[in-house]
Amino acid sequence: MSLIAEFELSNPILRETRRAVPDVVVEVEDEQLAADEPPRLVLWTIGDAADLERFEAALPDDPSIEAFERLAEVDGRRLYRIALSETGVVGMTYTDAVELGITFLEIRGRGNGVRYRAQIPSREALLAYREACRDRELSFRLDGLYQGGLDEQAGSELTHRQREVLRTALERGYFEVPRRVTLEELANELEISDQALSALVRRGLANHLRHTLPEDDDT
Repeated sequence: MSLIAEFELSNPILRETRRAVPDVVVEVEDEQLAADEPPRLVLWTIGDAADLERFEAALPDDPSIEAFERLAEVDGRRLYRIALSETGVVGMTYTDAVELGITFLEIRGRGNGVRYRAQIPSREALLAYREACRDRELSFRLDGLYQGGLDEQAGSELTHRQREVLRTALERGYFEVPRRVTLEELANELEISDQALSALVRRGLANHLRHTLPEDDDT
């Protein structure tokens, strides 16, 4: 059975803006790695109208981002896409997590801290992830660790990004013999790096098989 970990990181992404407007909550919707382009995050900001205005006004001076665009606004929530600067990339631990079989279920930032809720395959994977964070000079504090079942929406279910990548790979013939599209061609089409695509495909297939294959029956 998988484990659910709750932890906090001292993440530099939007740190100065979060500190300037501490009542606004930031929720990460998607993390995007593109070949030859800065990594991007799609995220919601949640708060009252005045705070959201102050938050957006502070974005151009935030050292962790290179650019941003507002995608939508509904009922006290604004959706942004941000491109990370070199300072911000330090806090992008997505690839580290994927390589260790870790799936982020929730990322919420407010004020100084960024809290994570993640499905992890083992305690060893969590320890390795913590070391990866330390290598990035990110302070890691574990707040909770408990068993997770299917109702936890953990790694047994595909994330939105994994579902999107697997569907595109299937439609373009990546799984056919012989393949109708290479990993490099598919990565270019999805505007992500070869490494990120390979990790997404592996994790997506693992999650799908874990969810669909029956348990071994020794009787």
